[in-house]
Amino acid sequence: MDAGKIKIAVWSNNSFVEDSFVGQTSVLELDFKEFKTTVSTPYFLAIIDLDKSLSNVSQQLIDLYSLAREKDQKLAVILLHGAEVDTEKNLYFQELLGKMGGDRPLHRLVIVKDLFQVNLLYSETYLEKYILEAIADRKIIISVKGENTLFPISFSDITNCLKKILFLQGTAGKTFWVLGDPVTDLEIAYLIKKNLEDTEGAEFEIDATGENQKLSLDLNALGNQTRAMLTWEPKEEFSSSLKDAVHRLSEDRSLLLTKLHHNQKQNGSPAQKTIEKYFRIFTKTILTIKLKKKEIKNIETSRQLLRSLFERLLILATSVYLILTVSFIMFTSLSLRYVEKTLFVMRRGDIATSVKYLKQSRFFSKIGEDSYSAISPLISLIADDIHEKNYNLFIFLHYSQSSLVSLQQTYQLAESIYRTIGDTSKGQFYIDSSLALRSNLSQVYENLNQIELLSGQGKLPKILQDKISSSPEFKNLKLIEQQITDLLKTIELIPAFLAGDSAKNIVILFQNSQEIRSTGGAIDYILALVLDQGRVVSKNIYRSDEIDKLAVGIISAPPFVSQFTGLSDWKMRDLNYNPDFPQTATNVSWFIEKTLKFKPDIIMAMNDKLISSLLIEDKGVMLQGQNITADSFRQELRSVSPSSLYRDLINYYLDGIFNHTRTLVSLGRVIAKQSDENQLLFWSADDNVEESIITQSFAGALYPHSCHGGLSNVRTCIAQTTYLNESNYSLLPLSDILERKTLHTVWLEPDIIRHEYHLQYQFKDKITNQNRDINELFQIYAPQNSTLDQVQLDDKILSLRLGTEQQDNDLKRFQFPISFTLNQPHNLIFRFSTRLSNTSLLPYAYSLTEYHQPGISNQYAELNINIPETARPATITSPVSTGPNSLKLVMPAKTTTFGVSLTVGSR
Repeated sequence: MDAGKIKIAVWSNNSFVEDSFVGQTSVLELDFKEFKTTVSTPYFLAIIDLDKSLSNVSQQLIDLYSLAREKDQKLAVILLHGAEVDTEKNLYFQELLGKMGGDRPLHRLVIVKDLFQVNLLYSETYLEKYILEAIADRKIIISVKGENTLFPISFSDITNCLKKILFLQGTAGKTFWVLGDPVTDLEIAYLIKKNLEDTEGAEFEIDATGENQKLSLDLNALGNQTRAMLTWEPKEEFSSSLKDAVHRLSEDRSLLLTKLHHNQKQNGSPAQKTIEKYFRIFTKTILTIKLKKKEIKNIETSRQLLRSLFERLLILATSVYLILTVSFIMFTSLSLRYVEKTLFVMRRGDIATSVKYLKQSRFFSKIGEDSYSAISPLISLIADDIHEKNYNLFIFLHYSQSSLVSLQQTYQLAESIYRTIGDTSKGQFYIDSSLALRSNLSQVYENLNQIELLSGQGKLPKILQDKISSSPEFKNLKLIEQQITDLLKTIELIPAFLAGDSAKNIVILFQNSQEIRSTGGAIDYILALVLDQGRVVSKNIYRSDEIDKLAVGIISAPPFVSQFTGLSDWKMRDLNYNPDFPQTATNVSWFIEKTLKFKPDIIMAMNDKLISSLLIEDKGVMLQGQNITADSFRQELRSVSPSSLYRDLINYYLDGIFNHTRTLVSLGRVIAKQSDENQLLFWSADDNVEESIITQSFAGALYPHSCHGGLSNVRTCIAQTTYLNESNYSLLPLSDILERKTLHTVWLEPDIIRHEYHLQYQFKDKITNQNRDINELFQIYAPQNSTLDQVQLDDKILSLRLGTEQQDNDLKRFQFPISFTLNQPHNLIFRFSTRLSNTSLLPYAYSLTEYHQPGISNQYAELNINIPETARPATITSPVSTGPNSLKLVMPAKTTTFGVSLTVGSR
């Protein structure tokens, strides 16, 4: 039954290797199919045996790559080496695949040496032929030193490894060395000799006259690197397979001779192979019939006896069938129940109990699956659709259990890393651990994708479908999937914080979002932290004004900052003026180095929402005899800035982390939520690290985004990026008092795209004892070729000369100062337009990425897109409400990309 299996098309220049993959049964969820141009599969596997003819292989590979790109397939290419690794051919195929892949590679290159079938009954690969000839000749030729190293790897281990290579994220364009455990030719010789002597006596010659290998590559290290990257280990023991093969072939010498000639027979005509296949089936059938006839002769032919026997057998078969059916239902239900319980206790951080529950779930699912395999033939005959759903049920269970195993390993690794913070540890530990974490989470992500596919298309039994819909634990699987992508990005930062030969100078900016600024709020406190491979060397917290005392006359403030503050010097609390965090972090780094003589390696920015979330998680904490809650903390920030309470809470939670009194589960929950809402920002002075994370949301970098991935099948796509950023320079805490509603409207026209930001402000509480206006700076990032057309405050059109414009990071940046009257509702409108380089003709797609400003939350934001009257939406990437030629989307509190493809026709 193929339902629910992942289909992979296979092509090879070695027909036997191709047939071996197509016939594999070691990985049940994979279904290898013979390659046909008329059949489309999501994955494609090309195997190139370098010992076979390579004529026309390059052209065939080029054609296959083009076909894979056309059909949007993931491609794995295996280079199968024989006696020696051919480095030149490796380089040739690496370059060929690299040229075809370009900047969007589809391929994964897999290099394999010494492939073998577990039963060692064929002579199609170098290793198999080497062993079979040695057994047949009673003689083996090895190197003079006996140190030539082989790396035997079985078909089943290759198949399991391919599952990770194809399914894990981030493997495209990479090279993997999939090798077995090393064994010398001398060790192989003695294994054969010993096993032969055990069965046939001491008649086996070891001839040490062969050439010694000269390896230019450390294959063992390359293989281990791949194992660590994929968290994969080969399962088949070559010594056991060799022992079984020697005993089997010793008992039947004709079988040995047949297998030695197998290579010649495989090169015969396809018709010959077909005839052999049917001949084996026919022979087996005849043998079965003969055996049954022999048994029937010994039974009385009385009609009464036969009838009685038939009735008893029918009763027995029915009873067994009912027992197996009950067993299937009961044990499968128990397995699902324990999956649910495993997830529940994992969320509480009780990993020991979750491991116990998961073992029970796997035990019950094994019994249920074995029971079903006995009754499935009748069910498939009577109700094939029910059989298919039951089959998918076990696939669902396997993916769920596999995901939970990986999550358990991930938690244990993360806990190990967490426990080393504050103590000295080796930098390599952090590098290895982050690699293992990334691999585990990638596997979980792929598993959850498969679970979502199974559960979202009516492919599961109705009782399980209802369970998934109603169970909070199964619903959390999707929540985990949404968070894994961010966690994968965050894991890359572990070595940046904790690894390396020298200590890390870390600066953390604690901002106050009550006075909103470009990167999350006014800078109240600065933490200067030195970590040496996890050990805290020093920890100092400074108020921003304490640093300002060391910076008199050091740098002039930007014109708008000086205009609003009335100060010529640029103060520490105002250094986050630029919404592009890499630029802001660079300014902060320079400023800190000049004042504190402390050169930062890493700068992070967070705001009071992190502390508030921790207080909510803890349901308040006791500080100096007072119960501090999230509400009392926010109230304090509204009255005092910088607040001494803010500093006390920073120290309290830092001590909890470094002393490990805070649980990793609660800390991880809060950080994941803050990261998802773009409230945490990160910058590294290491150009390599910064370059690797620059496109991640936590980098805080502003740049033009590409078209939404869901619109990749549309030939023409107009991708735009916009950002409305607001800074309050009034020294007034307004975030909880001044309510903002943002309406972003877009008009799609053939030659131009028009935008309007309409901001509606309403004071929830009246501000007393103040008689000055609110001074705010708005910074708008728009596509290149954009012009600011109009700024309107209430019913007044403002002069565009008040603002400025410049090019930043391939975006147009408009800056405009605004003054609001206190305690009055206001309407502020920005209108800008982008002239298109080419007229947009239907069909085409439009994609808009809207940046979310850190520090802002619980503010309503709505996107309205007006499409041409002659167009209708064909594809929409997010749920929307529609009106006449319009689409409306309520924007989530994070940076979001929305896309729509348009085609000709009325809505």
